[in-house]
Amino acid sequence: MTSPGIHLRLMAAGVLLIAAATFTLDIVGVEITRRFMHDRFADRIAFLARYLALNSEVGVLIGDKAGLKSLALNLLGEEDVARVRISDADGAVLVDIAREISGPISVVDTPVEFKQAREESVLFEQTVSTPFGDVTPRTREAIGRVEIHYSTHTIRRLMVHITSRFALYSLLLVVVSGVVYFFLSRSIVTDVRRLVKTARKVGKGNLALRAEPGRLPETGELAAAFNAMLDSLESSREALDQANREMFRQRALAEMGKFSMMIAHEVKNPLGIIKSSFDLLKQDAGWADSPETGGQKSLLAGYIDDEILRLNRLIEDFLSFARPAKPSFRETDLNEMLRDIAARFALQYDGTGPLMEADVPDISFCREADRDLLVRAVSNIVKNAGEAAGPSGTVRITSRVSEDGWRVLVTDTGDGIAEGSLQEVFEPFYTTRSKGTGLGLAFARQIATAHGGALTAENREEGGARFILSLPGPVEPAAQTVLERNADGKDSDR
Repeated sequence: MTSPGIHLRLMAAGVLLIAAATFTLDIVGVEITRRFMHDRFADRIAFLARYLALNSEVGVLIGDKAGLKSLALNLLGEEDVARVRISDADGAVLVDIAREISGPISVVDTPVEFKQAREESVLFEQTVSTPFGDVTPRTREAIGRVEIHYSTHTIRRLMVHITSRFALYSLLLVVVSGVVYFFLSRSIVTDVRRLVKTARKVGKGNLALRAEPGRLPETGELAAAFNAMLDSLESSREALDQANREMFRQRALAEMGKFSMMIAHEVKNPLGIIKSSFDLLKQDAGWADSPETGGQKSLLAGYIDDEILRLNRLIEDFLSFARPAKPSFRETDLNEMLRDIAARFALQYDGTGPLMEADVPDISFCREADRDLLVRAVSNIVKNAGEAAGPSGTVRITSRVSEDGWRVLVTDTGDGIAEGSLQEVFEPFYTTRSKGTGLGLAFARQIATAHGGALTAENREEGGARFILSLPGPVEPAAQTVLERNADGKDSDR
């Protein structure tokens, strides 16, 4: 059998000592309180008896039973008084009133005295000779008795309540003291045990766990050294994971490049032949010139044309993302470029798509950029916003100039982006639409990064999503008025 450890021994000794001291004080306190309460209660009843005897003097002398009964009833209104009895000097009962009260009954009696003073009739004077002269003393004569029967049930009940409270508080004190003593005594050995448990968990693979320093200086230093070792391991592991992720991404891009080359040779060229041949068939059948006379055949031909174009766009997206062209930088007016994009989409969506709104300052902001790539990137963002907003929604394009460079904000009134997908929307092939390729936003971020900028997404409080394209660049003097307007907090799309 294993002997108890030092922690258990200290705990048992401490609890026993605390319990013994607490309950000893409890017993002494209850006894002192009991005696005090009994003495005060007896003094109160004796005072009531003396008070009744004093007020009953005249009633006993003249035999006024009605007045004495009234006094007795008043006293009987006290909670603990069970019986009041008033008798004369001969023992004849003048008043005897009682009521039922539970508990043991005690009795206190007081004489009813008749007092005489020297100013009263000289016939009743008695002169006493003393060495100091003749003195007429004030005399007292017992003319009756007052008996009060009272119950100690209330005080006993109060003592039971007090005793139970003493016991409860003592028990709580023992429990609280035991808990405090438990933690104090455990701190002697708990630091080393905790460090051992931490080492075991880390050994099982939980590298994010760290040891607590503890209360003792020695265990604190040991825990600090242990945590430093774990931090070094964590940094190495994160670097390895990052390298693995980057290697996986590069491998995926390489595979995508190979796949794109296969598409270019095996799919794109035959698709071009199919498109040309189908155009010739339409011309020979007369569908191209008069589609209204072709009926269902003309409609089916239109479907084929649309699907060929969609496949061609899909192939172009694959090629653009897998083999991005190297940017050809030249001086470009970004605001003028953005106005052209907004105007083109306004014409494209006129009557068939969402409402297009543009807030582009009528001022030049020039920097080195590849206009063609930026047009494709911004167009992909606007197209994505238009599809999210739907025909009844609104897409707003805003450009802002700050000291850090140029920003484009594209907002829509759609359903927004799921909170867990705000970063995933820029991953290749991520899409929530059946006809999407999931490459548009990935390509747009790729172009933003190539220009030294960034593309981020967020949800708007009022609903919908906001895409922010940021490009760094020096602020031209002509754009200073735009900076001043932004400094006044007039950016409604923030």
